[in-house]
Amino acid sequence: MIIEPERGAADDDPFGPHRARPALPEPTPSAVAAPPARACDGRVRRLLVPLLVCVLLLTGLAPAASAAKPAAAAAPVDYVALGDSYAAGVGAAPDGRSGDCRRSEQGYPARWAARNDPATFVSVACSGATTGQVLIKQVRTVSRQTDLVTITVGGNDTGFAPVLGICSTAKDDAACDRAVRGGERAARYLVPVGLTAIIGAAKLQAPKARIVVLGYPRLFAPGAACDVPLVPNAARRAALNRGADTLNASLRSTATRFGARYADVSRAFAGHGVCSAEPWINGPTAPTASGNYHPTSVGYARGYLPALQSAAPRT
Repeated sequence: MIIEPERGAADDDPFGPHRARPALPEPTPSAVAAPPARACDGRVRRLLVPLLVCVLLLTGLAPAASAAKPAAAAAPVDYVALGDSYAAGVGAAPDGRSGDCRRSEQGYPARWAARNDPATFVSVACSGATTGQVLIKQVRTVSRQTDLVTITVGGNDTGFAPVLGICSTAKDDAACDRAVRGGERAARYLVPVGLTAIIGAAKLQAPKARIVVLGYPRLFAPGAACDVPLVPNAARRAALNRGADTLNASLRSTATRFGARYADVSRAFAGHGVCSAEPWINGPTAPTASGNYHPTSVGYARGYLPALQSAAPRT
């Protein structure tokens, strides 16, 4: 059953202060006294063994008691998709029913639902969404019945559109590089805070759900040559690709640290960026409705969908 979410557009969300997460204190090794006598050994073992078992059970490191039981048949999945324009499918012909959110049936959430036939599916991904907007407006869609949550977000926190605009029009490369470095700072310090909050909120509302964070592709094929009109020069393209790498590294680190899975798409898109012979990303001359610098329908089918198929639970 596919649930059609209400129409709505993402509000403009000014960047908050970039705050680094405080470093965790390093653990201090404790001194362990040797047992006073061999006679105490038996009593110590009797005390420590149950304690060790409890610790292993609490931390999930003990062998499962039901490991020998045959696996049950996979139950139907209740799926909720969260995120920004890359999750919405802006570059792959939006269907028009979601207003300014511009969701598409060719995006990876709808493609995964069409292939795997989940029990329920709803996408609330919205063009322009930041981590703060996903947390405030979208996570509420996750319920205790949800089994799968996908997230692609962070690009707008780093200034995706403004940075591209500067790198496409600035008179010198230094201006582009400064803009990209500003986005990288946001990727390192702002995005982890927002993504951590999203993952935590989703886990609270759906404790048993699998949460998959999907990253972003590099926008440009490497190399100096490019015959696509209005594309930034080689130095600026390299800087923008570097910014995508920095964002993906931050998403991967945060997702894995807080119990989500990270699905990389950059390898699948390698050789298919703007300026390549077979691009899976719309270039700057694509019609506005096609979503400049967003994946095409082929990009979602061959880049994003296989990554999600590998990370999502079997249905």
